[in-house]
Amino acid sequence: MKLSGVAGLSLLLQFLGLADAAKWSLRRGRLSTTTALRHEALLFARAQRARASSSVSAASRERLLEAMKVVHKTAYWGQMSLGTPPQPFKVIFDTGSGNLIVPASSCTVPGCLPHRKYDAKASSSAAQVQNEKGEGSSEITFGTGQVSGDFYKDRLCIGEKLCFDANFIAADKMTTEPFQEIPFDGIMGLGFKD
Repeated sequence: MKLSGVAGLSLLLQFLGLADAAKWSLRRGRLSTTTALRHEALLFARAQRARASSSVSAASRERLLEAMKVVHKTAYWGQMSLGTPPQPFKVIFDTGSGNLIVPASSCTVPGCLPHRKYDAKASSSAAQVQNEKGEGSSEITFGTGQVSGDFYKDRLCIGEKLCFDANFIAADKMTTEPFQEIPFDGIMGLGFKD
């Protein structure tokens, strides 16, 4: 269910218009390694901020706001669609995972409620599929939450001209923390295959 590492990276670079990214160089600044905070903590700092606002000191809130600045510089969101006709989703491009995950229309738990949901019945190109092990569903545990759902294949488009068939998970369960608070509908994993 993983995107090919090279294809995933190429897709991200094309989408972001960064075909010359190989020419970039990194600069060492005063923030250097201290900004290399845990990946998932950065992604879900918004939920931490909401919990922290009323119960912690001003110094703690200040540190959290600094972490939010790092999130702004290291997390990339974008629009993509699934299905025929297209169903739009706002996803985070995540190089730390290898799966595309969006909420399913059947998901009614609090972690799914604020997000757009994929409706397989509304797509003429949808097909339920199995992974390499013959499984039709999966449960994935992250450091900060958990999702479970069924495997599908459908038409994925980024923009109007970059379209292809993709395998993904339509999640019917997502934990309240952190998914209820995140500002994106799903996760587009661009991680390299191990």
